[in-house]
Amino acid sequence: MKNVKIIKLSLLFLALVIVFEVTSIVMINVLKENLSFELLGQKSVILGVGDVYNDSGYNAHVFDWDINGKVQVDSNLDTEVIGDYHIKYILPFFNEEYHLERNIEVVDNIPPTIELVGDGEIKLYTNDEYHENGAIANDNYDGDISDKIKIESNLDVSQEGEYAIKYVAYDSSGNRSDILRKIIIEKKPEPKPAPIVYQPSAADHNIKVPLTSGDPIADYVVSHDYDVSIGYYNLATGKQYFYQADKLYYGASLIKTLDAVYLYDKNMVNNDIKNYIDRAISVSDNDAHIYLINYIGRDALKQYGISLGAPNTLSYEGSNYGDTTVSDQLAYYKKAYEIAKNNNDFKSPFVNDFYNYIKIDGLTTMHKHGYYDEWYHDAGIIFDTEPYIVVILTRHGRGNRYEVIHNLTNLIYRYHKGEL
Repeated sequence: MKNVKIIKLSLLFLALVIVFEVTSIVMINVLKENLSFELLGQKSVILGVGDVYNDSGYNAHVFDWDINGKVQVDSNLDTEVIGDYHIKYILPFFNEEYHLERNIEVVDNIPPTIELVGDGEIKLYTNDEYHENGAIANDNYDGDISDKIKIESNLDVSQEGEYAIKYVAYDSSGNRSDILRKIIIEKKPEPKPAPIVYQPSAADHNIKVPLTSGDPIADYVVSHDYDVSIGYYNLATGKQYFYQADKLYYGASLIKTLDAVYLYDKNMVNNDIKNYIDRAISVSDNDAHIYLINYIGRDALKQYGISLGAPNTLSYEGSNYGDTTVSDQLAYYKKAYEIAKNNNDFKSPFVNDFYNYIKIDGLTTMHKHGYYDEWYHDAGIIFDTEPYIVVILTRHGRGNRYEVIHNLTNLIYRYHKGEL
């Protein structure tokens, strides 16, 4: 009887186990059937290289039960490197794994930057040599790609006209940038006739000065009713002489001296720039001066002149010439002498006979004249045994400018030699 009881209990337990297992299976199946596992956001994402990636996430739940915490994320994403990447989302659930995947494409769609070396517009005369300065290209992904730049040009220096040189750069993703340089070819002007230049003779050194004030130069100026200012500075000894040194004059082309001084002092001279400097100084080409002042920057040139001790440099807005004084010009030429001692390229355009009225027979002269309406000036360096600077500013532009500067030049030379 006891055995029958045991058998009955065993059958009951077995029945209960079977019922539990069946129930569990049914419950698990119900849970699985009500499992929701989905991506939030787009399945495929395009991302710019270097951009920050913010994942849109996922949603995993059974009925209202949030099981996001069970999701495992596996990613090989590197936003700094172009390529295709995958983010995998894995949900283990009752001995099974559920998988989702998001595709990330990291791309570079930013074109490279490209900038010209040198000016965006260059003027040349027919058959002048064009020197290619090139361009610089940088890419956000590839870095410096200047060596990848392709140059397209229709330039013909033998023909007048406007031409364009195009610089094109592609990065490794095929993004493209370009920039243009404008080249203007003009007809070469006919050479200007050589000016009349006074050649001092021995007789010029015998100018008689009526002594009234004890200053022979000032007395000479007053007795001849000259409207002038005068500056003299001995570069060897420091001896100096001034007559109305701070009187303002319209400086006209005297500012071109500072163009050359600035560019040589700042080591900014290449073959193209040297051509403009030579024309601005040797034949007083105004177009060359405008080109140079734009190349330098008007404010930069003004501040440089002031730093040399010439406070009236480009002293009012709207003018690329401006006022000047004897003191300003002496400051320019003191710096010019420092450069000329070691740089013949700088010195040579100043050594010319173009309206050179401060020339002393037999001596080398660096000079630059300035002329506009009633103003006529000449300033420069006389290379005597003791070199010296002479500056003569006048309002005799339409009248007796030759006589005035010629006579004063020789009077100052006598003063320099100690004859007065």
